[in-house]
Amino acid sequence: MANITKAEIEKFLAQAPFDLKPGQGAISFPIIERIHRRLQLGKRFSSIKVHEGIITDGHHRYICMSILGLEIETSKGGKNPSAEGFDWKKLDVEANDYDTDADIQRYEELYG
Repeated sequence: MANITKAEIEKFLAQAPFDLKPGQGAISFPIIERIHRRLQLGKRFSSIKVHEGIITDGHHRYICMSILGLEIETSKGGKNPSAEGFDWKKLDVEANDYDTDADIQRYEELYG
């Protein structure tokens, strides 16, 4: 199983063609690491929520699935007025973890 680095994520975001637009300006690298690991173990996640071509839920999953070349399932999400105007190339890859310890434990139980 291959680990992923922050530099690899930043390079991918700067160079990869994406079918969908981001609905936020930053992502959490620790969450990317966990999802990337779980996907390599064969775990599956819920669909990416999209409204008019903009991701409303699932940025971390979308990025990891794109990197790994996995099929990405989408479903209709709700409109978020603050989710416009973001660019993958300018997305901030943050070192802080958005998940609480309780969230991490719950996801570990669900997805391993």
